[in-house]
Amino acid sequence: MQILNEMEVPVEAKSEPGLPKIKAVVFDWGGVITIPPGPVIEKLYRRINVDQKQLRARRAEYRDDDPNSQFAKLERGEMSLESYLAWSRSDLPGAEVIWDPQSPHFLFAHLAVVPQVVDGISRLRERGFVTGLLTNNIVEAWPTVVDGLEVAKLFDVVINSAFVGMRKPEERIYAYLVEQLETEPENVLFLDDNRVNIDAARAFGLQAIEVKQPVEIWSEIEQVLEET
Repeated sequence: MQILNEMEVPVEAKSEPGLPKIKAVVFDWGGVITIPPGPVIEKLYRRINVDQKQLRARRAEYRDDDPNSQFAKLERGEMSLESYLAWSRSDLPGAEVIWDPQSPHFLFAHLAVVPQVVDGISRLRERGFVTGLLTNNIVEAWPTVVDGLEVAKLFDVVINSAFVGMRKPEERIYAYLVEQLETEPENVLFLDDNRVNIDAARAFGLQAIEVKQPVEIWSEIEQVLEET
């Protein structure tokens, strides 16, 4: 039996609070579920002889978080693909074909889905996690995406920027995501290969992991899930 002095008060042991419990795991498509797009894009541009000097200049000017770029408008469904291809052709001849579904150089057709990632998503669902897909995409590419991925079987929530009129890294798309997941931001683990999108997700309150190699990231995913 513990005997206390008059002024002594028992102190309860307090454990350090962990991260909020993860209830939903949300994936980007390109570079997270598929092979990284960067090397594929470089290969395609070399194959179609895009002017490398002009290409570097355009990349130096482009910002992923610019809501007024032509590509941002395409990904939000505000610009037709036909109009975007015409603009791109005038801006940097040849570069437009990787966004054209009628071209053999169409990027989305060259982004192979990684089977180990698909298996991992299936296991997460079996373990009771809600799963989601949050992708910046274009309307005309969607048939290619769903042809290579059983979207309806893998995900509880699917958000395509071109269908909802908003895109990463806009705050409103993360708000829409958690609304659809019916949970709080801190209960969501988000995976993306674009640092800009990761930073925006974290600023909104999501837990997030930047993906560089899709297969290698799974140990980090499990570590986060174990800590929550």
